[in-house]
Formats: sequence, structure tokens, C-alpha cells
Amino acid sequence: MDRRDFSKLIWGFAAAYALPQPVVALGALSNNTGSDEDALQRFVRHRILKQHRAYAAVTGTLKSSERRIITVRDPEAKDDYQLGGDTIFEVASLTKIFTALLLAVEVVHKRVGLHDPLQDYVPSGVKAPTFEGRQITLADLATHGASLPLRPNNLAASAPDAPNKYAGYSLKQLYGGLPNYHLQASPGSQFNYSNLAFGLLGQGIALKEGRSFAEILRERVTGPLGLRDTSLEDDPRKSARRAQGHDFYLSPIGPTSDGVLAPAGGLRSTANDLLTLLDLFINGRGPKDLVAASRLMLSIDRPGGSDITRMALGWRRTTTHGETYYWSNGSSDGSRTFMGFNPARKAGVVALADAASGEGLDDIGHHFLNPQQSVSTKIIPTPDFITLPEKVLLRGIGRYEQAKDDIIEISRGYTGLIVSAGYGEFVIRPQSPTTYASKMVPGLTIEFEGADMGPAHTLTLRQDDKTYIYKRVP
Repeated sequence: MDRRDFSKLIWGFAAAYALPQPVVALGALSNNTGSDEDALQRFVRHRILKQHRAYAAVTGTLKSSERRIITVRDPEAKDDYQLGGDTIFEVASLTKIFTALLLAVEVVHKRVGLHDPLQDYVPSGVKAPTFEGRQITLADLATHGASLPLRPNNLAASAPDAPNKYAGYSLKQLYGGLPNYHLQASPGSQFNYSNLAFGLLGQGIALKEGRSFAEILRERVTGPLGLRDTSLEDDPRKSARRAQGHDFYLSPIGPTSDGVLAPAGGLRSTANDLLTLLDLFINGRGPKDLVAASRLMLSIDRPGGSDITRMALGWRRTTTHGETYYWSNGSSDGSRTFMGFNPARKAGVVALADAASGEGLDDIGHHFLNPQQSVSTKIIPTPDFITLPEKVLLRGIGRYEQAKDDIIEISRGYTGLIVSAGYGEFVIRPQSPTTYASKMVPGLTIEFEGADMGPAHTLTLRQDDKTYIYKRVP
């Protein structure tokens, strides 16, 4: 397994759809009877009631003009919020689609240009990074092509698993840290998923107009589309419809705040509102300028991080098994979300779960859009974790290499150790002084050999009956 494959594995569970999973065809749970929506419900029930990835989920489907809402709640859940198409979830990185749509409608009205440099959208005196003279453009920001990191480098809560880590992050910090980034590739040449990029995009548009991002988004996107429950703020009057979030271990958590990175992940929304957004892309229903903006978004083609996936503006475009469809997903501290659409089938799906999870309902959503895509149905027992002294926990920290292009970094997180490769990462926690597992990647274990006596000299990764050994390097 080279670094590229391992990065796919990590990113698949931690922030995007994973191809290498235990899989089953749709008919195995649907008995090949009933509609796609009936089969979808069986999959979601299995994910919640058997695999226990969340306490509750809302899925919505759109076929041509017909909508359907499916709800599943674990009978052992202690939550009593109203569950349905109007339940309000933190939709996390689905926010990026709205930010990209705002950019596109600004382009349609010729207020901004896709190829405008980021330098024109930062405060006077702030220097945006470049690569050998090549400037970052707004299109680069909206396609994860800016060569910027996932998170800002000056976060107070720097651990990736720290709860509410973006709360309080300010414009002063956003622009104060900008000159310190050293781009490793020419903007537009590579895919590098970045919350920072979308924060700069949304706040740049707001700076240009001298108004808040929330105000402009409401005026030009959510308001014209009639999305009454899609907002960056929590409305106390809607608290009965607000989903209670849960962390990876299904403990209550939240709500989350994204500070000035709200354009990357701060929206709250509902399945009904998100289906209305999908209707714009599938059927062209909406104000004319937003219809034109939606078409502009889909016309863009940039690197997307894998052989089968490219980036449009905001959306990922996956082409496989003779089908092309668009999708996005998100993870907050207490939710996992997915939405996408297949233009040829005139079908769209929204899948919202009330817990953070490495997989959520993503693979189920992919399968609805392309029935050749597989779904994980394997039931893996929840790992039993222990608490170790800090000095023992730190023995695994380091850099491990199988080959020059296959490197794993282990660092200290907030709740455990962080495994990083490429642009993907996940949390592991100890089951013994030397063996670790992850709720984010079910069935995976990592053993630090020699860590019972001192710093580990090798790392052994096991999953799906496969074993990979990495040696510590300086």
C-alpha cells in the first residue's frame, strides 16, 4: 500500500468517501424488492440500529420533482428533539457548496471574477502567498486547489480532534497568519482540501462589499431560494427542532462555532432545505441568476484527489461504472452529513446523522446516486479503550516510513493520537500500552512495537486481514 492509497483510506473515513471498505450489493439488504428509497431506508436502519454510527438520521431523496423523507432513531436514544425533514443539523462542510454558489452568482453579476487574485480580497497591507509568481485565485480557493493547509496554522486549539476548535477564530488571526504559508505547489495544479481556503473565499467576498458574509449569503443565496432554516446562527425559537450532536463515542456534544471560518463549515440546515438546493442543480428550479450560477459551478474542471474524482466549484464530480454524479460531505464535532445528485438520473439525496463518524451515511448516499457503488454493512464491535499515563501515550509519536512516498506521522491529539498521511487524518486510542484502535476507522488497529519500554521502533497497521509495517525515521 503506497502513500497515495493510505491517504485515500484515511481521507475516506475521516473526511470523504472511502472505496476500500467491506461491501455488499444493494439487494443483500433490500431483498431486491421495493423502491430505491425502500432499500435506502433498510441501509440507514442497519447503519443506525446495527452498526451504531449515530443515534438518529434523516435522509431525503429527490427524483425529478418527487421528494421523500426517511427518519431512523435508535430506540435507546435519550434525545427527544423532533426528527423529520425540518430537523436542524450542523451541516459542516456542506456549507462550502453554498459559499461556492455565492461566488458563482457574484461572477454571474460581474461583481467578481473567478480568476481574480486572492490578493485583491484581503485587507490592505496583507500579503497573500504565491508560488514562483503564480497567485492564488478565487477559483483555486473554491476547488481546493490553492495549496493551502486544511486548517490555519495559528489556531489556539491546534489538535485536530479538539472540540469546537474554530470558535473565536478571528479576522485578525486569519489575515495575520496568511503571509506565513509557504505553498508547496502551483495554485490550481493539485487538490489539497482546505477549510482555510473557503474561509478566505467567503470572508474575501464580504470584505470586498464591506458587509458580513452571513448577510450577503442570506440576501443572494438562501433568501432567494426560500431556505428558511439555513443559517449561520442558532435560532432559540427553533430549539425543539435542533438535532443534539454526539461525538465519535456517542456522547452529547455541541453546538459548534466556526468563527470567521464559517464559510467553510458553519451552516445549520435541514433535509428539506438541502433538497431545495439540489432541485436548483437537478431541475433548474430557482431564480434565474442562481440557475446560471449553478451551471457555472458544474462547468469547472480541476484536480479532485483521485483517479475518478474531479473538482467543480465546491462540488466533487465522480465518474465511475459509467455514471457521473456530484457530491459533498461534512463532519462537525457532533454530526456527519452528505448530499449529492446524479444529473442523468435526475436524482438527489441528502443524508444527515446526529453524530460525528468517519463514514456517516456517505457510502449509502453514493450508492443511491450510482447503484454500482458499494455499501459497508459489516458489524464491527466498538473497541474497548483504556487510559494510559501520558509518558506511555507519547512513546508512539513520531514519523514512520515504509517507502519514501509512504509515510505516516503520529502526533498527540486532544483525545488520543493523530494518524496523518497526505491530507488525511484520524484519531486512535489505546487498547493496551502498545495497541491502538479507532472509532473513525472500524476494524483498524495499530501496534507500536517496542513502545512498552521506550519510543516505538516500528508501527504495524492491520485492517481487513492485511498487515503493513512502517519503521521509525528521524
